[in-house]
Amino acid sequence: MGTSASGTGPKGKTPLLPSWANGSDNPPAEDNNENNQQSEDSSNDTGDLKPKKEETQKLSGAKSILTRISNGRKGSSFKTFAKSYIKSSGGSRAVTNSSIAGINVGKNYLGFLSDVSGDGLNETLQKYNLSDCIGKSSEEVIAKIADRIAPIGSTNDEAIARAAIMIAFDKLYEKMLDSGKDIESFDSIDSETLSDTVVEFVSAYIFKKWVYEAGIALERNNLTEREAIKLENEMRFFIRDEVKNGFKKTEISKIDLAQGEGRKIIEDIFELAYSTLEK
Repeated sequence: MGTSASGTGPKGKTPLLPSWANGSDNPPAEDNNENNQQSEDSSNDTGDLKPKKEETQKLSGAKSILTRISNGRKGSSFKTFAKSYIKSSGGSRAVTNSSIAGINVGKNYLGFLSDVSGDGLNETLQKYNLSDCIGKSSEEVIAKIADRIAPIGSTNDEAIARAAIMIAFDKLYEKMLDSGKDIESFDSIDSETLSDTVVEFVSAYIFKKWVYEAGIALERNNLTEREAIKLENEMRFFIRDEVKNGFKKTEISKIDLAQGEGRKIIEDIFELAYSTLEK
């Protein structure tokens, strides 16, 4: 398999599901635009997805906090936004229940990593009817795996979950490359790397879901593209740090993927993440 890193797809103003993430055999092309370098997985890829009217009304309070943050007003923070968002949505349990696609894809992701850990990559690819990927480039393999565990669905939530899984795979593969390994080393993922990739997926899903539902894009009329990218990156890093800190208080790195129901495990992880953001 190839050793070139997979990207999160073309950067900048791209659809939530870029063409390369739809199972194409063509790997993503590099884009060296200055703004693109500032936002490795910015929510500029929310594309034409628009929140439903009732979602916009329900989150009007949270959206007003975002507006104040974007305008640089004091007294507002991403922490107050998070608390307002989750409260407006009925609390951490209710938000978890609404993250159906994220939970399902997360379960599939953990299940895949568990199978690779136990059986090796090539045997797992055969098990998932992906034997035609054996020997192909890493970009192709990852795109095909994503097709299998996070297929293109008919809802915005499914699109968000797929985008998040591509980010998680990308970060996981980058970490393997940084350690001098390749995609075939997925079968030797240690507990710390497992924890990191779970954090990456959950935080990417929450970030993209919030961008969609709270409508950062709707505030862009008052922001330059650079300002919007900066705002989104700050929000993305806030979510990732909060989720990661919440996980540190648990023994998530010691999760035995071979035990228990995968859906229950990932559901508990989502509720932990939302509970941490709600505090």
